[in-house]
Amino acid sequence: MLGSIVFNRWFPFVDLGLALLAGALWMKAGARFGWIVLILALLPWGMRVTVHLPAFRRTRLDWLLLLFLFTAVLGVWTAVNFGMAVEKFWLIVGSIVLFYALAGQSRRDVWLVSAVWGVVAAGIAGYFLLTNDWGAPTADYFGPIRSVGLLLMRVRPSLPLPIFHPNKVAGMLVVLIPFILASALYAWQKRWRNWLLLALACGGLASLGLLLTGSIGAWLALAAGLGVWLLWELSGFVSRKAAGMQTAVFLALLIGGVVVGLVAISLAVERVTAVNQSLAQRYDLLRQTMYLIGDFSIFGGGLGSFPPLYSEYIRVIPFFFVLYSNLFLDVWLELSLLGLLILLLLIGLSFWLLYSSRISPAEGRRAADETQSRRRKVWSRRELYLFRWAAFVSILVMALHGLTDDALYGGQGTPFLFLGMGMAVVVSRRRSRRKPVITWTRRKFLVGGTAVLAALVLVLLFHRPLLARWYANAGAGQMARVDLAVWPSNNWAGFHSDMAYEPAIQQFNRALAFDPDNRTAQHRLGLIAMKTGDFATAVSHLETAYRMSPDHRGIRKSLGYSYVWLGEFDQALDVLTPISELPMEMAGYRAWWANHEQSELSDNAGEMGAIFRENVKSPQ
Repeated sequence: MLGSIVFNRWFPFVDLGLALLAGALWMKAGARFGWIVLILALLPWGMRVTVHLPAFRRTRLDWLLLLFLFTAVLGVWTAVNFGMAVEKFWLIVGSIVLFYALAGQSRRDVWLVSAVWGVVAAGIAGYFLLTNDWGAPTADYFGPIRSVGLLLMRVRPSLPLPIFHPNKVAGMLVVLIPFILASALYAWQKRWRNWLLLALACGGLASLGLLLTGSIGAWLALAAGLGVWLLWELSGFVSRKAAGMQTAVFLALLIGGVVVGLVAISLAVERVTAVNQSLAQRYDLLRQTMYLIGDFSIFGGGLGSFPPLYSEYIRVIPFFFVLYSNLFLDVWLELSLLGLLILLLLIGLSFWLLYSSRISPAEGRRAADETQSRRRKVWSRRELYLFRWAAFVSILVMALHGLTDDALYGGQGTPFLFLGMGMAVVVSRRRSRRKPVITWTRRKFLVGGTAVLAALVLVLLFHRPLLARWYANAGAGQMARVDLAVWPSNNWAGFHSDMAYEPAIQQFNRALAFDPDNRTAQHRLGLIAMKTGDFATAVSHLETAYRMSPDHRGIRKSLGYSYVWLGEFDQALDVLTPISELPMEMAGYRAWWANHEQSELSDNAGEMGAIFRENVKSPQ
């Protein structure tokens, strides 16, 4: 009985459905039912094992995915907030479960899986259209999009459901839309009218949802991905007419398209103020995030750490400030350089799998005169042609959009992180069951040995700064777990005892013993001195850190505020001029210090606010 279920054609779809359900439950319930949901998701694995089958289909990405999961486990251990880290960990587990549910699909059912993604995309878009608030004070939409959204809000039902961030919704939709397009083209080729209507309906709803998110980064990423596909088809047409090489024609068209795109973007930046401001904000966010990465370069900051770390050590505020903003930098910050390298290898290997299994439409036509068995095999590969390109575009769009936003690692879209890669594995799978054999030749041993020797030489040459970074990273993690144990607190903190920071102080002192110019150690020791009320010591450390990193916003603000509390207003004004929120915060500090019987500090806050308003007419 169990065997008949497992060997049924539709059993892989049951696996896929349970994986999607598990991802939705982890998204909704967080870590409360983590293990129970995992058991539900892995139920098909257990059923396969029961009938003496492998639990899941092996792929060429297995070891990389295992290593990525290992970095996520380490990310829970190093996290600044355990609860937030566990919630994110289960979402990453969900992405891996969904990958293997896709890897287990049959190639003949790829078109049907793509149809499923159309329904999922329509569901996501429909949920967004029914719940989003286009009139929120913090919403930043173009005029026509806001107008259409407000009109929709007047006619739709009011539902008490959670609201997803528009950029996160856009990030999920753009990785699904290529499969809707492939599904529609496939149904049109097959003359399947009902399936074509379904694809068009899902594609229309998904496109409307994507448009009303107002996410320019997602629009551009999808346009770039579909543009590459279009240029390949166009190069094939041109090469047939001109008897040229399709690859050469494609590269020429691609270079021309990139130039035109860059010119268009530069013109938009110059003429559209909103685009210019958005790019400037994202560039500043990227630059400041790199400082955080330097603080946690060895172990990583831990899962779920970007928002609290950015608020606490860059903006120096006790409340939430920013969502995840860059897929690759966020992975680098939270999972260290190892996690970033694994993600890049996964993307690169997925592209290679698609490239190595490629077939052009012309190749399929030439096969018409071959034997029947050969023709069937090539025709099967031709049927997968559309879906190979859909997988390629999906992964490319994920990577491009990841440069400007982080929908598939920093939010509800995390279960879709490896979706494109899972589809790439299916459509690039060979019929041969022969397992690849890794052979070790003398040349490979020589190259490997040389690489290990070079790494050892580098470690010996730079062991002192490396050890300093090691201790500074350890201390930064210990300090963050004290500062962010309850986050966001939404309240300014008073003076602390240095006992809670003693382990971190020891690590920072060890770091300075190996490298007195370690910025992380100097910065964090200055912060600890501020938190314990020793502003003179704080200034000593922060001035050293400021000389090394004058663009670090957190160092600049902390140093300036230390000057204020010491009554050194001229030095404070020189440092704090770019800090636009200073007048508001000084007014808040004036009342806060007064309530905590620190009259001198309260007076200093009031005087600094007046000096700033008088001398800085248009703060940046």
